[in-house]
Amino acid sequence: MNGKAVTVVAAFGFILVMVFCILNYKMASRDVADLPIKTEKTVVIIDAGHGGIDAGAVGLNGAYEKDINLSIANKLNDILKSSGYLTVLTRTKDICLAGDEAKTVREKKTSDLHNRMKIMESYENVIFISIHQNSFYGAKARGAQVFYSPNSEESKALADLIQGSIKTGLQPENKRLTKKAGTSIYLLYQAQKPAVMVECGFLSDYEENLKLCNDEYQNQLALYIAEGIKTYLD
Repeated sequence: MNGKAVTVVAAFGFILVMVFCILNYKMASRDVADLPIKTEKTVVIIDAGHGGIDAGAVGLNGAYEKDINLSIANKLNDILKSSGYLTVLTRTKDICLAGDEAKTVREKKTSDLHNRMKIMESYENVIFISIHQNSFYGAKARGAQVFYSPNSEESKALADLIQGSIKTGLQPENKRLTKKAGTSIYLLYQAQKPAVMVECGFLSDYEENLKLCNDEYQNQLALYIAEGIKTYLD
């Protein structure tokens, strides 16, 4: 083999090695990026349910669940942050968390839920608190109720503490018990981390509807939800 041929072979080999190294670097970087974020403190993910095109339930006074959820979630975030807890909000304004690939309303709602799940899974040490409002027309239903993920005992413990805190501090007449989430509550049913959904009350009840739209009552709800979370974490 002459000198020119040796040079060509050597150059080709060098290129192959470089390509291999670049590919390995990209794969390693991707693997690291996919790993859950580690934090010394437990991250409290506060999820304001619905948003954007998805209004959720509508109150007797025309109020949208999505707006009430966001208001209570923001208040809860402020309380926990001021107490030194590490928090993450899934949304801070009236938006749907769907990806650009989602086109129909159904696709957007599905994508929105999947992206909320991704936020939960992106942290290693985390608890997930989803804020919602209930609605049930045709019967007298009122009072907060906390649902929990069926995949861990920690979820039930967290739910019991939040439910107890709300009942003791704000709704002493509330006889509701915490409830294990079924398949219809996707985020809780799929969650592998401690996860609960706080149904703060019923927009279908006239008196409770007005309370849930009241800023001071929302402050009280956020306060007692926070107390349950603090008791769990401490």
